[in-house]
Amino acid sequence: MGQSAKRFDPDNYKPNQVPQAFKVIAGQPSGDEGISLPRQASTAASSGHDSDVDLMTLIQLPAIDLKKTVKFYVEVMGLALDYPERPLEVNSFVSTVPRIGPGLHILQTPASEFRPFELVLYAKSLQVLNGRLREAGVRIVSEPSNGYMSFLDPEGHMIGVYERADSAVNEKFQSNITGFRHMQMFVADVNRTADFFENALGFQRDPSGQSYVRVKEGSENQPLIQLVQVREGAVRSMHWMLDGRPKHALELHSKNIEILREKVIQNGGTMHEELEFTGCGGYLKFYTPDGHYIWVNQDRAYCDY
Repeated sequence: MGQSAKRFDPDNYKPNQVPQAFKVIAGQPSGDEGISLPRQASTAASSGHDSDVDLMTLIQLPAIDLKKTVKFYVEVMGLALDYPERPLEVNSFVSTVPRIGPGLHILQTPASEFRPFELVLYAKSLQVLNGRLREAGVRIVSEPSNGYMSFLDPEGHMIGVYERADSAVNEKFQSNITGFRHMQMFVADVNRTADFFENALGFQRDPSGQSYVRVKEGSENQPLIQLVQVREGAVRSMHWMLDGRPKHALELHSKNIEILREKVIQNGGTMHEELEFTGCGGYLKFYTPDGHYIWVNQDRAYCDY
C-alpha cells in the first residue's frame, strides 16, 4: 500500500494545458473541432470487427475536492495513479496494482452539479481495509461482517467492499483492493433492460442472478452491472451533469461502434450525438431505454484510418 501512496504529490496539483487531439465527427460538420467524416467513411473505420462490448474500461466519479479525494483513494485505499508523472488537472485516473479490469476516473465537479454514487469493490482483506479506514477517520456505515463492509468516501459516495475469497485472483495483485465487484443501475423493468444489454451490447445474464448482467466471458476481472427495479418515473440516472453537459459514469469498449450504433437504436436506445473519431479512436455516446448515458470507446487499433 505504501508503494502506491508515494505516487501522490500534493504539490503536483496545478492546471495543465493539453493540446486537443485530432477529431473527426461522423456525418456532422465539426467547425474548429476537427474534420467531418462521411457516413461511408465512418463505416469503413469500423469494418471487419465484432460489435459486442468486450470490456468495461472506466468507471467515473464526480468530486468536489479532487485533490482530497485522489489522496484518499491512493493513500488510504492503496490504489495507484495511472499517470503519476502528470500534474493533477481537473481529473485523475487511479487503479489497482497492477491494473486488471476497469480503472476509476475521478472528475472535478462543481458543488452545484455534484451527486453521490455507489460503488462496490473487492478486497483481499477487510481487516486490513477497516484498519486503514479507521486510521484515516472515515465514516464506517456497516462493520465488516460475513465478508462485507461499507463506508463513505470523502465526497459522500457509498462504497461497499466484499472480501474476495479467490486466492488465485488475489495473488495477482499487490494492492489490497482487487477490482470492482459491481455497479448499480436503477431501471423501470429489469427484464427489458437485461434484454437491451444482451441484444444491443452483447452482454450476458450472469448465472448468479437474473438482475445481473456482465460482459461476455473472455475479459479478466470485469464487474457486473446490478439492475435494480424501481417504479416508473423514479429511475435515477447513471450519469451527472458537468458544465451543463451529461457526464457518463460508465465507459465500455467495442471493436466496431458503427454496427453497435445500429443495434443500440434497433433495441430502443437513443443518440443525440454522432459517432466521433479522434487520434485515440472512436466514441459512441447513447442513452439506454431507461435514460442512462453511456460511452463506448473503439480503440485506435481497431480503426482503419
